[in-house]
Amino acid sequence: MKLAAAEIAILRREITEAVGLLDAGRETADPLESLVQLTSALDVLTATQHELVNVLLDRGATWSQVADALNTSSAGARRRFPRRDSRTVASTD
Repeated sequence: MKLAAAEIAILRREITEAVGLLDAGRETADPLESLVQLTSALDVLTATQHELVNVLLDRGATWSQVADALNTSSAGARRRFPRRDSRTVASTD
């Protein structure tokens, strides 16, 4: 299963953002600032991970495959990554 070039670019950008936050947290001598940077990196990675799970499921991956990649059970993956609501465009009649 492959991602489109635009999806790969987004994934790379988000991972690069998280790495930058981790670097900033590592480089500061202030432990509170380290915590802020670490938390921000985790937020970025969690959102990216959730979106990637949805993309994979949209493309036909099974919950079992996703769970294996996440090193968890299918039930655990479903609990941790509930499917996003389908987005519909409201008509303007």
